[in-house]
Amino acid sequence: MLDELLETVIPNLGRFPEMGRPFMARQPRSVETTNALATLRAKLSALTPDTDALREYVLKDYLLLYAPIGGAIYLLAIRHQRQLSFDFEGHWGR
Repeated sequence: MLDELLETVIPNLGRFPEMGRPFMARQPRSVETTNALATLRAKLSALTPDTDALREYVLKDYLLLYAPIGGAIYLLAIRHQRQLSFDFEGHWGR
């Protein structure tokens, strides 16, 4: 996975930073998720006006969460598909 990340994914993201699907485009399925996404949108808007800046990329059994902001690409998390979610509180603080 690390070889593919270094040899394929990172160069591709460098050339095509918006190749992943927008994370916020997902439809929430619960009140808790709706509230969490509203909080995340507010925090993301402090960094960029681009509502699609938070993106996800599927790499075999892994899901990468990244954000192309201001000409840089921030790799935020890599999770195996069996993990339920990303730890947004851990990334953004309380």
